[in-house]
Amino acid sequence: MGIGAGNGRRARQRGMAVVSALLIVAVIALLAASLLGRQSSFIRTTQGDQLRVQARWLLRGEIGEAQRVLRADALREPTTRLDGLWTQPFSRAASGQVAGDGGRLVSEIADEQGKFNLRNLVDQSGVDPDEAEVFARLCATVGVPRAQAGAIMRRVIVSLGDAQQPGTGAVSDEVRARARRLAESLGLPQELPRNAQAPRLRALEDLLAVPGVDAATVAKLVPFVTVLPERTWINANTARAELVAAGVPGLSLDRARALLSTRDHGQWFVNNGDFANRLKMPGLDSANVRMGVTSNWFRVASVLDTARTQFVQVALLHDDKAAMPRVVWLREGV
Repeated sequence: MGIGAGNGRRARQRGMAVVSALLIVAVIALLAASLLGRQSSFIRTTQGDQLRVQARWLLRGEIGEAQRVLRADALREPTTRLDGLWTQPFSRAASGQVAGDGGRLVSEIADEQGKFNLRNLVDQSGVDPDEAEVFARLCATVGVPRAQAGAIMRRVIVSLGDAQQPGTGAVSDEVRARARRLAESLGLPQELPRNAQAPRLRALEDLLAVPGVDAATVAKLVPFVTVLPERTWINANTARAELVAAGVPGLSLDRARALLSTRDHGQWFVNNGDFANRLKMPGLDSANVRMGVTSNWFRVASVLDTARTQFVQVALLHDDKAAMPRVVWLREGV
């Protein structure tokens, strides 16, 4: 009995030792798997960071290419036209690590002065009734309800209070009266505050925060409206017919389309007087039509498309035609 009991204890001890060894092995395996998982996660994170850094530099290179194209076009042709070098999108395969991921770069330059600039709604003396009428006509043409057009104007105007300064020229009583009536119709005080009452819009997408303005409305305005840091004219050589019709009082959409059809077939406007003459509207005061034939503001949109994701970059360039265009702002996203 004593010998059997001793053998049983030794057997149990050996069994416990085996179980303990197995538990230790299991713990070590779990720790090793956890370490390997952390290492793999760290490697993936590092690779992702490297990919993002390289993508950023590649996209910045697209801005440099756009600057070179705009500069070359300015030296080639004094007017800004739809047959310019800048109108051609440029696409190429990416380099470096991104190239191994199937990366490809596509960029496009857009003339922002072929659109109505919301900044025009306020001048040095306050609300600009002429520009407000242009915007109202444009909204009516593209199907934006009047109430939403008014909400957009009100939002823009209250954000530009600090842009008002004493005017350098005389403002007629008739213009002042129209400005007062416009302010009243928008629910604004006749004398606008000198301090901005809301953040300035930076991009058209910011209008989505305006009560009553939805994505469908913004989508209708995208081809025709922009937000720029300073007042601008509309480029008659790049604007669409809807905007040209809105910018010229009394000009129908059909006549605007016919006029731009000849333009797009090579009869570009050489100056503001040429545009006014070809309107064939003798009673029109050309001084009241803020149309030009050159542009100083361009938007560059670039996309780096890879097998795993897309990197997007949008930049606003100011081109004074005297030197290389400069970057005003830049936005990045994935």
